[in-house]
Amino acid sequence: MHGTTTGQASAAVPAVKTPPSDRVPLPGKVGYGVGAVGAQIFRDTPALILPIYMITVLGVPAWMAGIAILIPKAWIIFCDPLVGGWSDRKVATWGRAPFLLAGAILSGLGFALLFTAPDFASPVATAAYMALVFTLASTGFSLFSVPYLSVAAEMSNSPRERTRVLAFRLIFLAVGVAIGAGYALPLANALGEGWVGFNRMGLLYGLVCAVTMGVTWFTVRRLRLHTAAEPTSLSGRQNVRVLLDNKPFVALAASYFIALTAQAMTYTVFGLYFVYIIGDPSALVTVNVFAALSVVVGQPVTVWLNRYLSKKVLFFAGIIGWSVLCISWIVAGPHEQAWLSSVLGVPVPSAVLLAVRGFLWGMFNSVYLLMALSMLTDTIHWDRERTGEARSGLFAGVFSALEKVAFALGPAIAGVILSAGGFVGAKTGGAVPQTGTALLTLTLCFAVYPALLKVASLIAFIWYKER
Repeated sequence: MHGTTTGQASAAVPAVKTPPSDRVPLPGKVGYGVGAVGAQIFRDTPALILPIYMITVLGVPAWMAGIAILIPKAWIIFCDPLVGGWSDRKVATWGRAPFLLAGAILSGLGFALLFTAPDFASPVATAAYMALVFTLASTGFSLFSVPYLSVAAEMSNSPRERTRVLAFRLIFLAVGVAIGAGYALPLANALGEGWVGFNRMGLLYGLVCAVTMGVTWFTVRRLRLHTAAEPTSLSGRQNVRVLLDNKPFVALAASYFIALTAQAMTYTVFGLYFVYIIGDPSALVTVNVFAALSVVVGQPVTVWLNRYLSKKVLFFAGIIGWSVLCISWIVAGPHEQAWLSSVLGVPVPSAVLLAVRGFLWGMFNSVYLLMALSMLTDTIHWDRERTGEARSGLFAGVFSALEKVAFALGPAIAGVILSAGGFVGAKTGGAVPQTGTALLTLTLCFAVYPALLKVASLIAFIWYKER
């Protein structure tokens, strides 16, 4: 059931205790969070696996694969805000739950179709197929992801309670990361050789997306959301003005977009780095499992720290920490293992080093991500207090579009850099010989360039003011 309230609590100075009317019951927090499993699988797995699938299985050149992934994300620039505005206009009649249901079904189906590419003779035809299917799948995902982000700002008028709700989302997001980023490639290899293994993985993961995202639909349709009046019908230019008038939103969105573009570059070459540099693709499992574990451990800690440190300070700390850990991958490998063993005087297993690095990397990532999402709900709540209108969908749609574009721009940038460095792909289903320059380019693209870009994202964030 959807209610309408116009709470006046300031997002800048949260109350010591959350009023009972603003508390979200534990089943509501858990049910909302479960959808992040499927949502993260849909977001992370294509970013990580599609380049490998297209380059090493389908034989598509790296630059062409990057462009094929970018095209659907270009469409999302328009699709996400349209879905957000549509859900705002239907908030008093349909609510946001029907969007979540349609998105859950279409996302699962679209994910499965991504890994059923026919064996075209031309790489151009293959890239065109992947671009088309990914566009349709991404459209279905928008129906889920935009309302999913919108309802987070409507579940409570309390900034602290919204942060707690989003902490549950990130805990389940970590599960999605482990499944999507950690197990997708090993699972595809285990389920069959080449195309067959990826196809079976796609069918299984598509089902997981549909079911977990469906749980969120079932939960949200039973919750009482804090909404406002239906927004005044505005032109596209007027909507842009509404967004730009919210200065904290602009600063946050700009910084978040740059940071995610850097992160997407890392995701794009994650698998390739472990294949060619680390020499053990199965080690991805160790890194991602411990990164996921760090999120589960880190969310309660981050919520606690937010009682004493501002969201802005924690966001800065998360970005800097992530960047330092990213650069540290340059020294990962046998030489680092031998040096630490000699310093400590005892053998240090490589699995331990991977686990520690993965845990810390995931910890810092979860800190800045939770603060970014929490600050987004604060900017939305501030707009609702100023105008008395429900524009959660508009702000969430733009924010979600920027997120998806970043996860397409990152692979495109990485693909162009890899191709310029001489990195080649082939229809072998595995690693092919690369030049020393190509391997150096791969290392820079994974560990150095993303870290520098991530730190640069803080320039835009300087202008964010907590309210």
